[in-house]
Amino acid sequence: MATTRAKKEEQVAELTACFERSQATVLVEFGGLTVSEMQAIRRELKAVGAELIVAKNRLIRLALEANGISLTDDAGVDHTQALTTGLTAVAFSYDLPGAAAETLLKLARTHEDLAFKGGFYGTQPVVGQAGVERISKMRSKVDALADVVRILKGAPSRIRLIASAAPLKVKALKEVLEADAA
Repeated sequence: MATTRAKKEEQVAELTACFERSQATVLVEFGGLTVSEMQAIRRELKAVGAELIVAKNRLIRLALEANGISLTDDAGVDHTQALTTGLTAVAFSYDLPGAAAETLLKLARTHEDLAFKGGFYGTQPVVGQAGVERISKMRSKVDALADVVRILKGAPSRIRLIASAAPLKVKALKEVLEADAA
């Protein structure tokens, strides 16, 4: 049974919203997995704050386009063929960027039919299992912002230490110069 245009537009809208909300995305090929295995994978992903959606490649490309996400990386390499060919399922990480990637990497050890196409960290495309492993190690925006706050919070105390040490250094330099002059 053919999918109607309205249904496709609804799916594109759903995918667009998911791409917009997610911090990182992983694309996998799932051919050979049973329905019960896919349900188990979906449950595992849901437990870590991620979601898995099976979609047609053309609809995925339309949703990416709607979000301004390019399949071409910064080096100018087009990953359209690698990311949107064959049976495609998209895992969206909403809370932690590496959650879906980490979970899928773990599940791939027991499900050999689960093949990694690549994914996106924000808007940057990555390809293959190596790219997905990079996504799995990414930290959340909240953690990165906490590091910035920690650095900024410590800066005034370092400035105070440097400022308090300056007079001692000037005095030592003055003594050395006076000793050289004498």
